[in-house]
Amino acid sequence: MKNYSNIILKYLKAHPQTRFKIKQFATILKIPENEYPFFRDSVKNLVREGKLYRFKGNSYGLMDQKGELYGILDMHPNGFAFVHTEAGDKIFISQENLATACHGDNVGVLIHSKKSSSKNKEGHVSKIISRSKDKFVCTYHKLHSYSLAIPAIHHLQTEIVIENCNGLAPAEGDYIMARITEWRKGGNRHKGEILSIIGKEHVAEFDAIMVSNKHNIPDSFSDATLKQVDEIEFSIPDDPERRDIRDINCFTIDPNDAKDYDDAISIEKTEEGYYLLGVHIADVSHYVTESTPLDEDALKRGTSVYFTDHVVHMLPEKLSTELCSLQEGQDRLAMSIMMTIDQNAKCLKYDVFKSLINNKRQFSYTEVQEILDKGKGDFSEELELMSDLAKRLNKRRKDEGSIDFDLPEPEYILNDKAVPIEIKLRERTWSHHIVEEFMLLANQNVANFARTRGLNIPFIYRIHDIPEADSIYEWFALMDAFGLKVSFFGMPVTSKKFQKTLEKILKQNESPYIMRLALRTMTKAKYSVKPVGHFGLAFEDYTHFTSPIRRYPDLVVHRLLKLYLKGHYFDPKMKSHLKEIAKKSSAAELRAIQAEREYHKIKQMRYISTHLGEVFSGIISGVAAGGFWVELDNVFVEGFVRKDSLPNDFWDFDPKRFQLIGLRTKKVYSLGQKVNVRVIKIDIQRGRADFEMVTSIK
Repeated sequence: MKNYSNIILKYLKAHPQTRFKIKQFATILKIPENEYPFFRDSVKNLVREGKLYRFKGNSYGLMDQKGELYGILDMHPNGFAFVHTEAGDKIFISQENLATACHGDNVGVLIHSKKSSSKNKEGHVSKIISRSKDKFVCTYHKLHSYSLAIPAIHHLQTEIVIENCNGLAPAEGDYIMARITEWRKGGNRHKGEILSIIGKEHVAEFDAIMVSNKHNIPDSFSDATLKQVDEIEFSIPDDPERRDIRDINCFTIDPNDAKDYDDAISIEKTEEGYYLLGVHIADVSHYVTESTPLDEDALKRGTSVYFTDHVVHMLPEKLSTELCSLQEGQDRLAMSIMMTIDQNAKCLKYDVFKSLINNKRQFSYTEVQEILDKGKGDFSEELELMSDLAKRLNKRRKDEGSIDFDLPEPEYILNDKAVPIEIKLRERTWSHHIVEEFMLLANQNVANFARTRGLNIPFIYRIHDIPEADSIYEWFALMDAFGLKVSFFGMPVTSKKFQKTLEKILKQNESPYIMRLALRTMTKAKYSVKPVGHFGLAFEDYTHFTSPIRRYPDLVVHRLLKLYLKGHYFDPKMKSHLKEIAKKSSAAELRAIQAEREYHKIKQMRYISTHLGEVFSGIISGVAAGGFWVELDNVFVEGFVRKDSLPNDFWDFDPKRFQLIGLRTKKVYSLGQKVNVRVIKIDIQRGRADFEMVTSIK
């Protein structure tokens, strides 16, 4: 048998721009019909080896190298992928040209010469710069002579042959966490081991584990980190700069199900009649020191991620729920800011310092609200004073243009199979707002403390840019489609203008969906070393200082405060280091938001899947050429009504008015319209629900 691989490569090197389909190529090379299968297999083997490339249309040839580009690989469920570069390029990668890359990997890509008719560049993965992960949720299957792990989601396209069960014995079809120990090219199955058994789909934490793995949220700490944490014990340091304020009445106010407590508050009236407000934050930086395994793990996580039945902590629980947590009656290390505030809610001065505190009471929001409502209970005098100050702070903030997106959040009541039997609004009382106002003020003043020491002083700020003009115009168009009377406020866009316009809109329609549309108009808040201000809050200065147990930037802010309190300002390398931390922290926050959003979607789909065939009322939340989306009242579930399921008519889409119009009946379905729909189909893992119209409600 001839060596067809050599024959193919020799011909193509002589004709480098040539592309052929396999049968065309066989004709050109005069391959005997009885040897065609061997020739065809040789072509495909060369593709697997990366020596030959398969282009769109099933044509084959050599690659015309245009230089290597770098980016993040985004895997499609159908097996192909796109690589997104920092320059904004979007490069198509066929399944044959993925090498061993999987979703989220940072890869090098070599570009193929592309036809002018092709929208995107095409290429192949030339190298893996860094892996996004090597652990995948899979289903376990025992075959005749080996065990196989099949990835549960499309991020990894190749199965894993299990070579080490690590003493674990999963049942057929169980979900497992598998780690790849050997990445294999050419479509060959990878080799790996079992790290843990998750169980069946109805185990309590299944959805959270699945979503965490999909979004590459770390699920374990390194051995070095665990060893470091095991050696940490609580002790009061011999530090003359740390003030002992254990005699003041400070306390925490948190949700009923809180696991960690990182902020305490105190208040008293001064002789001048001013408010002396104290915000005392757990001194996590005392335990998590820079460039240690614990610090590196915390930076990788960036933030804690919260699900209904599962929490992925940024820090090991010994720290987050014990040593750093401001538990009732326990001495704890803190970073404090004491603020003197007048009757007009203006902060006259503040003092930032290291402290030693003792939490006198661990309140829940519910308990505080009951005390405020009844006018009696533990620390009722202090709580009344706090409530009064919070009202003044809230008014001042609103007067200065701060925008409140107080959107309702879902709360799930789960059965023993982790399926929601009820979705309700998470309770929000005035006691929540008291704590929020104080945290906003503390964050504002800590940022001011840093900025007023000079613009060259390295620091991490929480910033929020002005919305883009196109987003503002689109928002006004949406409000018009809702039938709301609102006039464009003109340029430049200011927080005050946006706030006043939103208030006018909400007086006409208080739907939470209106608030969500306004929020989508905004740019995403992020971390930065530049103090450009916060548009949504209308603050010139803002940072994150109040949650170092669950957010990495807050931890870094504490470290910086300690340096600047000592007068240590200048380190040439610090600003670039902080810039990288801000970038990574912003990405980790976005990752957590996306994971939590997908988790909510899955839980909502699980809930509505138990109501197939039932009728719900809702609001049309989006309109497209193929149909419209409906958000069901009170349960946060959104589904799609397909155009072809509507009554017999021809439907025309009006993109300017966000409407579907029946050409025969003149029936109109438009944004914001109240409708009744029936649940007809659910795809839980893809987060999709299909509805059909029942009747329209005027």
